[in-house]
Amino acid sequence: MLNFYRAVIKSVLIFSIIVWFWSITLRLYRVVKTASRIIGRDLSSLEILYQQRLLGRATLISQGSSHPAHDLFEPLPSSRRFRSIKTRTNRFNTSFYPLAVQALSKQVIFLPPAANIYSTFR
Repeated sequence: MLNFYRAVIKSVLIFSIIVWFWSITLRLYRVVKTASRIIGRDLSSLEILYQQRLLGRATLISQGSSHPAHDLFEPLPSSRRFRSIKTRTNRFNTSFYPLAVQALSKQVIFLPPAANIYSTFR
C-alpha cells in the first residue's frame, strides 16, 4: 500500500500541489489523512511538500532568464531580496507568483488559514 501511495497519490499531489494547495487545502488533507489511515503510518505533511516545490520552482524561474515569468522576479538594489508583486485581490495575492517572490525574499512561506483549521480536526 505504501508503494501505491508513493507511486500514484503522492506523485499527483507533488506534481500539482503548487496550483491546488491554496484553493482546496482541506480536501488535500482529507486525501492524505485517509491514505494514512489505510496504510497505518504517518505520511509527510503537505506544508513541507508545498514549501519544497514552491521554493524549487521559484528558484528555477528566477535563475532562468529564458523563462517567460523571469521578469516578475526583479531584484532590489540590495540584491538580497526581490521586489514584491503588487496585487489588488486576495485571489491573486495567494497565487503562485506573488507567493514565490515572497518565499524567495524571505525564505519563509506563510501557510493558508485552512492549514491551521485542519490541525483542530486531528
